[in-house]
Amino acid sequence: MKTALCFTRTTTAAAASLFCSFVALHGQAAQAQAQGAESQGIDKVIVTAQKREQAAIDVPASVTSLNTEQLARNGQVRLEDYVAQVPGLSISSSRPGFTQVSLRGITTGVAQSAASTAIYIDEAPIGSVNAYASGSSITPDLDPADLQRIEVLKGPQGTLYGAGALGGLMRYVTAPADFQKFKGSVTMGASRVAEGADGSVGRFSLNVPFSDHTMALRLSGFSRKDPGFIDNVSGGNDVNGSKIEGGRVAFSWIVNNGWKVNAFALTQRVNSDGAPVEDVDATTLKPLYGDLQQKRYAPEKGHAQLDVYNVTIHGEVGPFELVSSTTQQEVASSQDGDGTPGYGVALGPLFKITGLGIVSHKVTNTRRLSQEVRLRASALNDKLDYEAGLYYTKEDSSNVIPSFDPFSTTTGAAYTTLPSIIKAAILTRYKEYSLFGNASYAFTPQFDVLAGLRYAKDDQSYSQDYSGLLVGAKPVLIDSGSKNDKATYLVTARYKPTRTDVVYARAATGYRPGGPNAVPPAAAASAPQSFQPDTLTSYELGYKAVLDGGKLSIEAAVFSTQWKDIQIQTSANGFNFFVNGGAATSRGAEASIMYFPMAGLSLRAATGYTQARLSEAAPAAGGLDGDALPFVPKMTASLGATYRWPVMAGWFGYAGSTVGYTGERRSDFSAKSPKDVPAYTTVNLSAGIEDASWRLALYVKNLADTRGITYLKSRSLTAAGNPFAAGMIAPRTVGMDLNYRF
Repeated sequence: MKTALCFTRTTTAAAASLFCSFVALHGQAAQAQAQGAESQGIDKVIVTAQKREQAAIDVPASVTSLNTEQLARNGQVRLEDYVAQVPGLSISSSRPGFTQVSLRGITTGVAQSAASTAIYIDEAPIGSVNAYASGSSITPDLDPADLQRIEVLKGPQGTLYGAGALGGLMRYVTAPADFQKFKGSVTMGASRVAEGADGSVGRFSLNVPFSDHTMALRLSGFSRKDPGFIDNVSGGNDVNGSKIEGGRVAFSWIVNNGWKVNAFALTQRVNSDGAPVEDVDATTLKPLYGDLQQKRYAPEKGHAQLDVYNVTIHGEVGPFELVSSTTQQEVASSQDGDGTPGYGVALGPLFKITGLGIVSHKVTNTRRLSQEVRLRASALNDKLDYEAGLYYTKEDSSNVIPSFDPFSTTTGAAYTTLPSIIKAAILTRYKEYSLFGNASYAFTPQFDVLAGLRYAKDDQSYSQDYSGLLVGAKPVLIDSGSKNDKATYLVTARYKPTRTDVVYARAATGYRPGGPNAVPPAAAASAPQSFQPDTLTSYELGYKAVLDGGKLSIEAAVFSTQWKDIQIQTSANGFNFFVNGGAATSRGAEASIMYFPMAGLSLRAATGYTQARLSEAAPAAGGLDGDALPFVPKMTASLGATYRWPVMAGWFGYAGSTVGYTGERRSDFSAKSPKDVPAYTTVNLSAGIEDASWRLALYVKNLADTRGITYLKSRSLTAAGNPFAAGMIAPRTVGMDLNYRF
């Protein structure tokens, strides 16, 4: 059975055209318009978030698809630029390359163990799922240079994607190699941020088909300079500038009528001179030194690197469709931090040094190999679709503090004769084996049911080597391990009352693996030697429709989620470790609308309401029953409009605007000096002119120069101590891109 690219087996040809079009909810129609189409309806685009090509209306879950060409044209190249366009999505970001992504409120804040949102690039799983590799904060934030779209699938996806997909999935879909046409593009751009520096961007892509049209090669690359806007009162302006570079090589080969190979190698590197952080008062959250200013005695450089290699094979084995995906990846990062307000203040009296400064260093690395093989087929006159697969992943991770370096805040000279303050290394190995399967059965052309099950076993080892003044006279050496197994399930029912609308109900579970604990038995006897998986169960009811002859699309969903045995980082006798404690609920509603009232005009709206709270006290996290989960806005919303019109023969002009709203958030739990982080609204404008080969794009981001906070934490060693570091969104940014396509 061959999978239809745009319609299901139960639809008529007329309905299929409408069903295929539904996925364009969040700007996909603009892509067809940008290529010269006089679109008066919703563009026909597919999504692959459920590991097969489907129209969004056929996916019994809440899906948002973002058009990356439109994002790049508007200068929206980072998650913070478009987060409000995805209902239920929230972020906490301390610097470029270090962003925590949460869906539907599933987070415990900056101290969260493993990630709660799964990240994929095509068929490649990205990042770390174990608790000791900073997998929750080192998240790929890919430049849209060579992406086709970004898909966000909300709700737990444990049966399809395994460990870590509690809140949902973010999937970067890359542009495929074209077997037919030699083509490419070049983009050059410049930008300037208010109260800051200048930025620039260069991008290219080249597609080369082979002579027999059975093989094709696609090359792409980019270099982007994001301007700084934070001044250091101790010396230095625009200290948070960053440079992001990357590229991709993709190869596709049609071996024969039944077999196809896709392979790619992708790299991206982020180098930042400092963090986009303003120092604020712990009580009022007002700037301590002035607007967009901080005080640092040492540079806070950062580096994040992602290298991914993937080979995906599609083939036919008798009646089955086979997919095999092999991925090798490396995620590496380093961060320098000015620890003077914390460790410098605490250790200065011990060393009898006035003005003691401390520079902290942290280096992480994860190497991961993943292999998935799945088979899919149909039976009973295509009423039954079924799929089964095997999954294996192994990751080797290191989380290292090579040193804390003392220096004089007055002269800047290093204190080389002081004893080692701390050296620390955590080495972990994680292996997982999973078996999964799902099946759907169409009882009638209007009603079908899907059920899925996944069983996983993991084996983890943990090694720790701590030494230095903060540890004590004797180094702390720990070797530990743990084994866990977990099952997840999925059940959905889908009903099509008419040819153009769908109602679905969904129940699904997800989990994060447990692991060994970082405590020696004699030093912290009360601490468990391992922590268990946490689990999440979600119930969702949704509605999708394409109306008014394809001019109007609607997607809406309500959900209720229970999160149990939450993994929490705590401490005892000077040692940090994880425990399971507390429970939480997340309930809410989401809606997205796209409307084409007339030729050339598209209107978009999206909103989400999320109430995520502890439903049971979590003492280890300092959380009380009823506490809001950290950095989850109750309300998010976005509005957008784009109008395109003919200017002269072959040339079109366009203009558009988006408004994004991120509601008030709570920074932490009750015992950790929580703050009410203010809501913020951003307004973005774009305009340009283009023909089949050239495009000149102008944009303004954050028109009102709003000060939005995406991160908040004390820089001292106490939760309430001054100063607080507030991560800030970029101020007003004006930019221009010139693009040539051939």
